[in-house]
Amino acid sequence: MADSRRLGSAWEVANAALGLHAARLPLPRRTIESLLAARGEDVRTGRLAIKVAWERGTIAYINAATTWNREARTFALMSTAYPACDLLLTRDQAVTELVTAYFHRYGPATLRDASWWSGLPATDITAALLASGRPVIAVATPWSEAPCLMFADQADESATNEATTGVQFLAHEDTALKAYFQTRSRYLGDLPPRRAFNQIGEALPTVIADGMIAGTWSWNTRTASVDADVIAGKIPAPVRRQVKAGAAALTETLRSAWAPRPPSRRAPGAQPPPSAANSSAAGPTAASLTTAAWPAE
Repeated sequence: MADSRRLGSAWEVANAALGLHAARLPLPRRTIESLLAARGEDVRTGRLAIKVAWERGTIAYINAATTWNREARTFALMSTAYPACDLLLTRDQAVTELVTAYFHRYGPATLRDASWWSGLPATDITAALLASGRPVIAVATPWSEAPCLMFADQADESATNEATTGVQFLAHEDTALKAYFQTRSRYLGDLPPRRAFNQIGEALPTVIADGMIAGTWSWNTRTASVDADVIAGKIPAPVRRQVKAGAAALTETLRSAWAPRPPSRRAPGAQPPPSAANSSAAGPTAASLTTAAWPAE
């Protein structure tokens, strides 16, 4: 009961404090905690208030850092940061919007692809497609024995579009890779999944050549440059030269918004922590290039 009251109190004070200071948002977590403390709330309730408000969609997490390898965690009212976001949708309406957007952007895809990407059961996916009001067709592809679904009004464009992607450098957890599960062979070909995903299923920073995985890339903090690791024999020499040129161009882009880490304060001769053992060739992280998970400091 006490926890329930604390949760209710946290929810109320989060709305009140954030609403009163909307003009000053986004605010760092500690500033919000100070505002709540000024109202007589203890630290535990203040932190719970932020977490509850974030989980319920009242506030949005915004990385205010000016460099891609840093994180400045701030929070803003969802209604202020994203005024076009409708938080009053019913669950069915929200699921329909999500599934419609998925197939519009990533179709053709299988039900299992959509279910894996969204976390929704196949029954919800099917119901949402019916509710979308757009005719859906099933198409055969070389990527899966299961039929792939897409909206019928996109079929002609899909069948006649012969554009190729050329050489592209995709970021960590890029949606072009994460959007699929059952049909990953569309960009993996006969490569094993570990060529594009790490041991916990995160999409690696990859090099794409005409829609297919050609290798991976990482940011070398020692040289402040992009290192491209192209799979031997995967692409011809002219395309390898395009990859080299693309890596050089990406290096200049990333250098323009990269902050070197400050010198270590470890005592002379001290060993680095295990997590830093491979930092010299670490690629951009999910926190730096994609939306972060719950930002608990």
